[in-house]
Amino acid sequence: MEDMNLLREERAQLFRDIYSGKKPKRVPVQQSPAFEATIQYAIDAGVTPPGKTRREVFWEPDLWFDIVDYINSQIYSDTAIGVGAIRLPILYQSLGARCIIMSESGVMQHPEVHCLEPEEYDAYIADPMTYQIEVLLPRLYTELDTTPGRRAMVMAKAMKANADHMAKIGGMMRQISQKYGYPGMASGRSTAPFDYIADFLRGFSRINTDMRRCPDKLLEACDAIIPMMIRESLGSDPKKLPPNHRTFIPLHMGSFISTKQFERFWYPSMKKVMDGLVAYGHGVDLFVEDDWMRHMEAMNEFTGSIRYQFEKGDPVYVKKLFTEQTPPGSVHIITGFYQSDMLRYNTKEECIDAAKKLFDIVAADGGYVFNFDKGLFSLAEPVASNLKALSEWIRDNAVY
Repeated sequence: MEDMNLLREERAQLFRDIYSGKKPKRVPVQQSPAFEATIQYAIDAGVTPPGKTRREVFWEPDLWFDIVDYINSQIYSDTAIGVGAIRLPILYQSLGARCIIMSESGVMQHPEVHCLEPEEYDAYIADPMTYQIEVLLPRLYTELDTTPGRRAMVMAKAMKANADHMAKIGGMMRQISQKYGYPGMASGRSTAPFDYIADFLRGFSRINTDMRRCPDKLLEACDAIIPMMIRESLGSDPKKLPPNHRTFIPLHMGSFISTKQFERFWYPSMKKVMDGLVAYGHGVDLFVEDDWMRHMEAMNEFTGSIRYQFEKGDPVYVKKLFTEQTPPGSVHIITGFYQSDMLRYNTKEECIDAAKKLFDIVAADGGYVFNFDKGLFSLAEPVASNLKALSEWIRDNAVY
């Protein structure tokens, strides 16, 4: 137990140093495979009862501890490997969701949907929360398209089932952290206002039309939901959150819009959300999906302790930008850039060599956490073996 406590404190210090702008003793390793990948990895290893499919396991939380325990026993990480950015099917299927569905293979997917019509922007802007509850949610979740009394019952049942599963996950991850010496990592989740409208309200194709046909209404809607996006992560009393609380935000639309559109529609409301999230000293972890290099000068204007996980782009340019132009008093951390496909198509030696080259660029003076360009969606061999070898090499050799 004493050894686990020492390991936990050593790992916690790595992240305290990183997030405060200090150089840690070595590169921290943070693994985040998708839960779908972890489940299949455990099934293939015989951890689950014979004959269980990934789709079935998603519905059986009593099996989850053994699954998560197995991957943490096999793959090195300085933070607990858990359920990833999980969307629980019990919630979405209880509500009859159109926006999040499970495929036949047991993968949670987000199809192109919309629930807000352009002529409804004014009503939505006037009171976003009320309009969502009373008008938009029943369009996205078919079980809510009923009488008010029945709707309340359906919602209460779905939320209770989801809460039970989330409580199971919370207890499970506390056990895992205790067993393997992981530090506690408090976190929330939020969304960029423009992305929120594109993801669920208007859809990808329609929001592109809105930028041309009703740009002012779209801008008003982005501003109207800023308080919702902040509260989504920080809750009603941010002062009560632990000091190491960080907000995870996946960034979607930046790579699909021009610089001019980005500067007008995406950035202003997001900057206000970011300012609100860091106002109480909390950090933000951004997942920069696809390639945002043409937007990075604006993104570098975010203040506070901000970690950027890059899927694509130029690490040399980003490191130089963060080194020379980060706002005074702020800490900008790099993670990602390492292509996960390396694990599938290359040898162990080639995977390690790629990490060495990347570290020479981004990790020479600190400010880097190892993670992949995106969550791993498969651990089928040779991925798992290469991942194990790479992670252990980083742990033993990636010293600043």
